[in-house]
Amino acid sequence: MIGLRVACLKKQKKAGRGNFCSQLGYLLMLLNLNPSQNKTANYIMQKYLILNQSEEKANMCKYIKNLKLITMIIGVIWMPITLSAQYGSSPTFVLVDGYVILSNGDTLNGQLKWKLKYVENNPVEIKFVSENGATKVFNASEIPGFGNYIRPTKEDFDTQLELQREDYVSMPSFKKGIPVFYNRLLDGRIKIYLNRSSLQSGGDKIVEISKFDGISFGFSRDEGLTIGPTYRTSYKIIDGRVRNSSYFVSKDNEALIKVEKDNFDTVFTSLFEDCPEIQLELEKNPELRKFKNFMLLAEVYNHICK
Repeated sequence: MIGLRVACLKKQKKAGRGNFCSQLGYLLMLLNLNPSQNKTANYIMQKYLILNQSEEKANMCKYIKNLKLITMIIGVIWMPITLSAQYGSSPTFVLVDGYVILSNGDTLNGQLKWKLKYVENNPVEIKFVSENGATKVFNASEIPGFGNYIRPTKEDFDTQLELQREDYVSMPSFKKGIPVFYNRLLDGRIKIYLNRSSLQSGGDKIVEISKFDGISFGFSRDEGLTIGPTYRTSYKIIDGRVRNSSYFVSKDNEALIKVEKDNFDTVFTSLFEDCPEIQLELEKNPELRKFKNFMLLAEVYNHICK
């Protein structure tokens, strides 16, 4: 992304539009739209460069006064992607059904959307509209968390996928320790949180999970993950979770660690060695040791290792 911004600045040096271009590249980065990986982001940047060479772009720039207005423009272009992106990856810029958990444990139902305020790429504030119409802004330092429901795509309706809930938990940010809302992908002894800075946007797969016939679980594209007679997670949910190059992880409520491919072999033992049932699963399916199957193995662990 930095290289893209530099190239953009060079092309605009004569036109004196470097600041706008730098802001545009920065916003694409904040919104997890990498032009090298995402067709829509590339389209936005290319259209901008073309317009910048015309008188129309020069006139348009007169009306763009600050970063907030630029954000609104990109938000409008990006909105269709937000509503159909993979699970857990997209900001909610429009009101969606959800709930807020108060400090006393009570839950308020209504609608919510994210405010454009982030720390380490995680949301810090949400706007909440209760069922009676009352509106309030909640900060991550004020409430334990919130949740919203994912809008299904047309494909989801065709497969009759149930509406899925995203949970967000208030926690200190990984680097600065400032309260933010982390998207919790998995709950249990191994809690896994979304690292929004590692998202692979645009729908391009970075892994293809294999089919597994385990001792206590099964996994396939058709059936998703099944554990025992009743537990099931759809393939689409798991497919959305594995589009990341790293995750934030806490086992047994200990401090967060960052888990990625480079350190996965190092942390693997501390995460999974204490469960004999998992060791049996690994003996039958050694592929489970690979980073691409981390989310799948952790979900199995949470259900068979108490």
